[in-house]
Amino acid sequence: MDALKTMQEVQQFEANRNKLLGIAYRITGSVSEAEDIVQETFIRWSNADATEIKNLDAWLCTITTRLSLDLLKSARHKRESYLGPWLPEPLIESKHEPEAAHEIDQTVTMALMVLLDQLSATERASYILHDLFNYSFNDVADILGQSVASCRKQASRGREKIHLEPKHSIASVDKHQKLISAFFKATRDADSEALLKLLSDDIVFHADGGGKASAAQDILTGRGEVMPWFNKVLSPAFKYFEQKNEKRSIEWFNGLPGLVLWQNGKAVSAFSFTIVDNKIRKIHALRNPDKLKFFC
Repeated sequence: MDALKTMQEVQQFEANRNKLLGIAYRITGSVSEAEDIVQETFIRWSNADATEIKNLDAWLCTITTRLSLDLLKSARHKRESYLGPWLPEPLIESKHEPEAAHEIDQTVTMALMVLLDQLSATERASYILHDLFNYSFNDVADILGQSVASCRKQASRGREKIHLEPKHSIASVDKHQKLISAFFKATRDADSEALLKLLSDDIVFHADGGGKASAAQDILTGRGEVMPWFNKVLSPAFKYFEQKNEKRSIEWFNGLPGLVLWQNGKAVSAFSFTIVDNKIRKIHALRNPDKLKFFC
């Protein structure tokens, strides 16, 4: 009977696992840290007195959120010494799901994760819990240990900062993939005319090498900065992959199909694209091998 009860309790926790991972990842920007946080939440829940837990969902969310915020403070301190622009670890879609089963998820894109990283800890947590996970401000206040008015204000500030940026257009998956293929071909061929038709005037190229792989050391903005980099660096790289018959694939990560380049069976570059008005407005390029390992 005790074993059955334990199994039922574990099933209750597992029913919440994906949501807890989603909250922890959006706060920390790290898949590995999110998994550790959820595991720590599980341990604390296992040792807790069940009679003191009135609402399991709220209790688990509170522990996960507070652990995530504690880690975020430490991560931001370390971020000061990070070499070059930073991007979150990629959130890989399940490889067991057929491609047709994937849906575009704008709540976890690289572009949004970068914006979330620019918010204060309380702005970030309040916005994520209320706007993305639909917790009431009364619940958010209890989770964060702050007043309802404060949480409402923090979420509003976060929302204003995020909404300064245009959202992805709701392009079909097929359209998104066609733009990715067209981008690769135009860049490989150094076809400036074709590239200019694909890129927005205010194109942004944001690469993360972490000091462990070659990458643009600054965020490039506008065609005047982006096009020379593409011609000098990306075009030869793409040509090399074609000539060496290295693998190139479209993989689902962070809620969108993206372009991944492989060498000797390992991912060496992963490109995520923000599409606005059927043009590429942002490209986030992962080059740090510590983050690319999640594709293998």
